[in-house]
Amino acid sequence: MITSSEAVDILYVYLKSSELFSDSKKPTGDLCKGDRKENSKLEDVVINILGLNRNPVQSGYIYLNIYVINLDPLKVPDIGTGKNVRDTARLKYLSKLTQKVLEGDNGELWLGQDVCFEVESDAIEEDGDQHYASFKIEFTTIK
Repeated sequence: MITSSEAVDILYVYLKSSELFSDSKKPTGDLCKGDRKENSKLEDVVINILGLNRNPVQSGYIYLNIYVINLDPLKVPDIGTGKNVRDTARLKYLSKLTQKVLEGDNGELWLGQDVCFEVESDAIEEDGDQHYASFKIEFTTIK
């Protein structure tokens, strides 16, 4: 059996060395476990877990959120005066890159023979003057 913290660590180590953080257009922020820096305006990638069951084949859900600051009306004047317009192009790029990194060959990402990540869903959510791409990932292990 492994703990929720260990499941987060497994995904963290994988992502840190993946194309998500080596791509020329990688996120500008940090890869974080649980929380990001207060008032961050960077493209942080945050891993959270809902918990794991205690069955012989453990499973649970991990959320991977990728934050992107909204468009700046001073730099893109035709969007109006508010800062509530999402940067759709950046969200799309980082979402596609994340999907590529997490889906492996057949929609599942196997690390060894006993750990599997599978994207169950994704969405775009609003958080003040930024939006984030949220991936709900099923985690399964037989460790």
